Amino acid sequence: MHYILTAVLFFMVITGSLRAQGNLSADDIYPFAVPFQSISDFDPLFDEIKNQRLVLLGESTHGTSEYYLMRGELSKRLITEKGYGFIAVEGDWPAIARINEYVKHKETHIQNIDEAMAVIERWPLWMWRNGEFRDLVEWIRDYNTDLPQHERVGLYGIDLYAYVEAMQSVIEWLESVDDAKATRAVIAYNCLLRYSEIRSYIQTVASSGETCSEEMNQVLEIVRNTDADDGWLRFNAEQNAKVAINAELHFSANLLQDASSWNYRAQHFNLITSRLLDYYGSESKGIVWAHNTHIGDARATAMARAGAVNIGQLSRLEHGIDNIYAIGFGTYTGTVLASGNWEGPMLRMNIPEARQGSWEYLLAATGHDQLFILFNSTQIDQLLSRFIHHRAIGVTYNPQADQNNYVETIMPDRYNAFIFYRTTSALDALDQ
Repeated sequence: MHYILTAVLFFMVITGSLRAQGNLSADDIYPFAVPFQSISDFDPLFDEIKNQRLVLLGESTHGTSEYYLMRGELSKRLITEKGYGFIAVEGDWPAIARINEYVKHKETHIQNIDEAMAVIERWPLWMWRNGEFRDLVEWIRDYNTDLPQHERVGLYGIDLYAYVEAMQSVIEWLESVDDAKATRAVIAYNCLLRYSEIRSYIQTVASSGETCSEEMNQVLEIVRNTDADDGWLRFNAEQNAKVAINAELHFSANLLQDASSWNYRAQHFNLITSRLLDYYGSESKGIVWAHNTHIGDARATAMARAGAVNIGQLSRLEHGIDNIYAIGFGTYTGTVLASGNWEGPMLRMNIPEARQGSWEYLLAATGHDQLFILFNSTQIDQLLSRFIHHRAIGVTYNPQADQNNYVETIMPDRYNAFIFYRTTSALDALDQ
């Protein structure tokens, strides 16, 4: 299926639209850089994480092994030492919900890790069908083995692109509890499902002005007004219904040619994450895995001038800045999995050395191969109270045009901490 993705185009537009201020050198940054070799070296960072409702773990690409491995190690410590109850990733709700049932040892037809990973079917497959994520899935399942069901760690997806699968899941649940309501849902969802490609739907909206928004909301009301178990199955059905609602808004907003489409997706990320916190209870805490452009506060970047928001900003506004801890990731050079175009083939690409004067360039010039920086002092805040080029690579990438892949950022305002690797390597994709 081919998508018209304003979000992807918008990601390109927001880069390079501000001018960096002043001069900054690696010598200025060096006193704040903490080299590391293993997860045990991150004690100063974990000392800062108390009872924040959300820890947001970023990445500057969707295809770098080191980011997945380190986010996995950070997540394990957050779960075992700090009591964090779930991980929400930038993946599809329907597929990851089935993996959640596997890691929580719920009754399911999924019997082993290979079957669990096979439920991930939508492009880009490498983003979640990789060895690094598979190992984390298996770790969570093993960790949950002897825990009571209500204490088991969950794994969820916060994205909205799998809207067809989400609608099918809603219908299947309704069919299991009320055939008449399932029929009503099928009729309502056919407003959108009758289009074989979302492009055709967007063209229809452009020509007629009529959308399927009302029908998507009708099904949510059907779900809410259905007498059935109030546990996981109902919650899953409601989440899928919300995926359908927000996917339709996201796609329709492509016609506006502004930040609206991006923002509907960002708002969906925040909504699903907040609902997970509610689902787990008033004292719950969660972990989010998403791209730096999502988890780093948009107000500290060129994104704000374009009217864009993200979960980094929205979660701080909803829960309070002291209840959110955001960690960005970056690299100077290496290899990465990406594609040359949307829904194109997976390619192993070389990441050029970071542009001169950029955040990644300065960190590499400190001489450390691996380091982290905590933005927790007046000194570092004052030093970095300026816009600086900060690289961002998406699922589509052109290394020859890498100079365009930088978002102007005030680092301490965007993140609470930053983890850097001088050289990184591509993910271990399960589909070679």
